[in-house]
Parts: sequence; C-alpha cells; structure tokens
Amino acid sequence: MKQIIITAMLLTCMLNASAQEQTRLDNMFNELTPLIQKGITTTRGNYGKGQTTTISQVRIGFNEYCSKTICGEDGEFFSDSIWNEFTSNKVTHETNDYILNIVRHHLDSIMPMAEECYHFESHNQGIDTIRYSICLHSGKNQTKRHDSKQGNYSYNDVPGTETVSFSYDSKQKSCGRHFQGEGHLKYSRTESVPDRQSAKKSIPFEWAEYMQTVTPLLSQQGVTQRKFHWLLDSFIEDADKEYIFGTTVYLGDGKHSVKGETNGTMYFIPRDQKALADSLLKQVDFTTQNYIYQHPEQMYVYWFNPQFHSINPPQEYQYHELLRTWANESNPYNHFLIVCSDVRGYYFVVCETRGAMWFPREWGVLKSFVNGKKTYIKGMK
Repeated sequence: MKQIIITAMLLTCMLNASAQEQTRLDNMFNELTPLIQKGITTTRGNYGKGQTTTISQVRIGFNEYCSKTICGEDGEFFSDSIWNEFTSNKVTHETNDYILNIVRHHLDSIMPMAEECYHFESHNQGIDTIRYSICLHSGKNQTKRHDSKQGNYSYNDVPGTETVSFSYDSKQKSCGRHFQGEGHLKYSRTESVPDRQSAKKSIPFEWAEYMQTVTPLLSQQGVTQRKFHWLLDSFIEDADKEYIFGTTVYLGDGKHSVKGETNGTMYFIPRDQKALADSLLKQVDFTTQNYIYQHPEQMYVYWFNPQFHSINPPQEYQYHELLRTWANESNPYNHFLIVCSDVRGYYFVVCETRGAMWFPREWGVLKSFVNGKKTYIKGMK
C-alpha cells in the first residue's frame, strides 16, 4: 500500500509579498483557463463593510465513467462517448493530474514569500486529500480559523488581507471500482475604501447615476429594445425546468421567501451582428469598471471577463451576470445587468427586482411570465 503524507506546516516568513505574486497567480489562472470547462470566475464587490474584496476562484475535479458490464446497477455516470470507458477515464486522469501539477507548482512557488502558510497532502490507493492555506498579507487585526471538516485554515476578509486556498478530495464511487474528485481554488484580496470616499463607509449603489453612463451605449443604432415582466408569488414544482437561476429573500428564523417581481428592458443585437455586439460589450464593460473603481464606496458585485458566445443547437443559451446591486432602506429594488446570447443573437438584460429574482429559461421569447402563465413575444412561441 503506497501512502504519502506531507507534514502540515505553519511557516512564518521574513519576506513580504510583492506585486510579483499577483502576476504569478495570474499566470496560474491563465494556464488553467483553457483546461477548465467552466473557466475562472473573478468578482469584485463592496458588500457593506467599507471595503472591497476581489475573488478569483475555480472548481477542479473529475468523474470517472462507469461501465454497465463491470459496474452493473451500482454504476453511475455512464459514457456516451465513442471511446470506451478505459480510454476516456485515462484521458480524464491525465488532464486532472496536469491541472493539479499546475496548481501545486504555483502555490509552492509563493509559499516562501507568504507571511504564513499551511500545506497538507495524503494519497492512499486512489483516495487523495490536498490542502493549501496561504496568507500573503494578513491585514490588521486578522484572526485565523481552523476548519476541522475541511482540514485547513481560513482568514477573515479584513482590509489588507491577501490569501490563497486550495482544497481537493477524491473518493471511491458507489460501484467500488471507479473514483471521482472535486476541488476548489480561491484567491482573495480585500482593500479599504480610500479615505477620500465617505469616511470608509459603504453606501447604496446609485443605479440611476450608473445607468446614465451605459444607457447611451445601449441605445445606439443597431440595438433594439423591449420591456419584460416576471412575477412569482410562491414556489412552483419543477422550478429548475422553468428557471435558470433564482434568489430568495431571508425573512429571519431560518425562513426564506421566493416571492418577487422583476421588470426590465432587453437590448438585442441580431446574430449576424456579432462584431457590433462584441464592441458594445467592451464599451459597457469598460464603462462599468470605470464606474465601480471611481465609486468604490457604493455596494455592488461585479463579474469580470464577460463574453458573448455563438449558440448552436442543441445549446439553448449562455449568460454572464455582469453587475448586481442590492435593495436598501431608501430603495426597495435589487438591480441586475446580465449579458446573454441565444440562437437569435445577443442581449443586455437590465432589470430591477423587488423581492426575489427568478430568471426564466425562456427569457429570450417571453414578454411576461406571471405565476406560471407565459405570454410570448408575437411569432416566437
């Protein structure tokens, strides 16, 4: 039985982190991007504590195909590939090992530069456990927590904090013959809102002011507009078949509400005008970034790297949430800017929601969706 244990270590280093570490982490994510199907997610947000937090994260993992002849009724995740299960699983493992090696290489390279770091690995007959907790900068009044379930350390998002964490586990599947693995890689950096901005306090997002900067872009020639209305008063069965995603409103005492009403405008560019769509997306993205960096005290969350993808059947749609803001005492609405595409073309979905937000799967063809009753755009049902 082969077993490798890399002893857990807590290192206090004399070297301070420099700008190069961010570059090194960028290189790691750039190497991973073409290998990860769903890509890297990077957000920047002010969540109400007088600070902004930037997070880059990605899910890493594999799931071996089962064989009906070998696994029988105990199997799961059977292959539809023209390759046999052995060949498919071999390629899956090679890709997963390559990804893990990239992560190890880059994380190992920054550990000597960290203020504190922790690394643990265990490998035993296909069962793998990998943990990294790296604190490049600890920030003021930082406290460290040990997660006994995950087996690693985590740090609070206080200003001045810069951390990297990686948690990975593999296990045997129910058939007893195959394996699956899952991991989460996360980089986080927290900064104070500059002193010049509202005495470091977070304030509600000025949606109307922001829209003054992007509406002229969305109203240019070649872009058509239409209004829409979505309403949900209570939970419905098979919600996942009707909605791409949804939010809930916390009522206290462990209770949540799904009730919500959304109104908005869709800005549409035909499929044969992708150059226009891409140009407009760059303008909107640049304008949005410019706004949030000029107003870091306002509360929001922004998703980097929005893209339009051409959709070919059997694909139905693609979406990327670009900006979200929250209701407050003076404004009862949450606001969203979502970038979408389908077989017809490309969309900017701008909406305001009172209560919970539920985004229909048929968003591109619906004029309204009220408590399960759909009204389609003429000629699009």
